[in-house]
Formats: sequence, C-alpha cells, structure tokens
Amino acid sequence: MALLAVMPVHAHDKPQLTHEQAIELIHRSQVASPYRLSEKARAGRIRYTIALDKGVEWQWPETSEQHVARSGDGVIITICSSCGTEPAPDAQSLRQYLAPNPWVDSDSREVLAFARSHAVGITVKGKRVARQMHLLENAVKAHMTGAIDFRRYDAASTALKSHNGDCTEFAVLLAAAARARGIPTRLAYGIAYASRFTGASHVFSPHVWVQAWDGQRWTSYDAGMGQFDSAHIALAIGDGRPANFGNVVRALAGLRIVDAVGIVIGLPNGAYGAAVPSSNPPHPRPQ
Repeated sequence: MALLAVMPVHAHDKPQLTHEQAIELIHRSQVASPYRLSEKARAGRIRYTIALDKGVEWQWPETSEQHVARSGDGVIITICSSCGTEPAPDAQSLRQYLAPNPWVDSDSREVLAFARSHAVGITVKGKRVARQMHLLENAVKAHMTGAIDFRRYDAASTALKSHNGDCTEFAVLLAAAARARGIPTRLAYGIAYASRFTGASHVFSPHVWVQAWDGQRWTSYDAGMGQFDSAHIALAIGDGRPANFGNVVRALAGLRIVDAVGIVIGLPNGAYGAAVPSSNPPHPRPQ
C-alpha cells in the first residue's frame, strides 16, 4: 500500500522514499493481531474489539460487509459477507464511482481493451456483475506479475503497462477495468491480516481493495490478496484518488485490536459460540 507520508499529487509522480524506508513505514503502521486467524475463521464472521489511543477519533464506515457499533471509547466491528447495513448510494455517488479520474483512468484505451478482453457479456444487476468482477479480479492477478513497489501509487494504465505495483495498483486497475465495463466501483482503504508480511508475523497491514455495486449492495473484491475475507477492516472509502486515504495510516498509529472472535452459528438451541483460532499473544508494534 502506498504510504500517506508520501502521497503523490499527480498520477505519474516519482517515489520519494527508498524501498527500505517504505518497508520501515509499513512496519510502523502494522497492527498486531491478538490471535492467529485461520483460513476457516477468516471465511466466516469475525467480531473485532478495537481501541483507539486517547484523543484519536475515527469515523468508521458502515458497509455491506462491515457493521460498526460504538463501545465506550472504542468500537466493535463485525465483518462477514452480509454483516453491514449500508444504505444504497444515490445517483450522484454512482456517477462518481463510474467516472474516470487520473488514477482510476477507466477511459484509457489500454484499460478499455483489457476490460473487454477479460470480461464478457452484458453487465446487469446481481450475479452477472459478480461474474464479471471475478473474471476481472483473476485477470488483474494474472497480469500483475512484476516487481512489488510499496513507494508508488500509479494510475491503472501505468500499472497495466508496467505489471508492477502493490495492492494500490492491483486495486486501481481492477476498479478501472470494472468501470470500463459499466460497473460502479470504489476503493476501500484499511488493514488486512496476513500470517506473514514484510517479515512480520500475524499482523494487520495497510491495504486497499475494491468494492463493486451490483444494483443491490457493494461487494468486495481483492486482486492483491486473492480474495476478500473477514480479516479486512475498512477505515475509509473513496473513488481511487490518493486524497481519499485521509489520515488512515496516521490513525493506525493509535489503533489496537484488543480481541477477535469468530462467531459459530448452528450450535445446539441456536446458541452462538466463540471460535477463536489458536492463541497468539499480542506483540509490540515495531518501533
């Protein structure tokens, strides 16, 4: 994920950090997971208890997949495929999420050709949108085989030509290709869990993924990590411009995940039970 400390002003700005400096900033932005989260747990519903340092405030987005509930000075966030209660977007928002911009340049000839070659059929509501999004998601994964560069936030057309980038380039390319097919898309900026990432174990790292509107709800797709799961926590939503990051990375410096509980449905008498994978004691944030 391109880092807020060096957000580009223009889509073709050159990196301002060395690779080593970028890795160090990522480590400082990572949030320790209180538990090891198994693949099975991540495929279900997870309820997170999140605490913020005193003086840190954040407006957490409610999405189709993320439900937000205040709890004292912190927040409880529940994530699954249908956990949230986000209202439908208005016409102006949908126009914004269909329109090209300097980073999600869905009007470029290269992006239009890429989208046409990998997603077939007429875009309609519901399952047809999901089918096209999965085709485009797989196409982006197959295409982006070049170097991983955490220092950049390139336009979709640039990523298409270079094959290089991190999750931001995967996301802007997927969003642009979908818009080129007439599917409204937006970017989710937040954190995602990995058992290992840039040398750290069992951490949530800054991450960007895509949400597509199918006529009824926003659904997440993640070409960078392969798929969306319940270990993706959104902090902000935007149209793909770096300014949409807001203060996301700075907010991470004051954020702690206190607990993570996997909810098991279908126990005797309709009870709910906590199914937390093998315990992994919290570890300190890299200094």
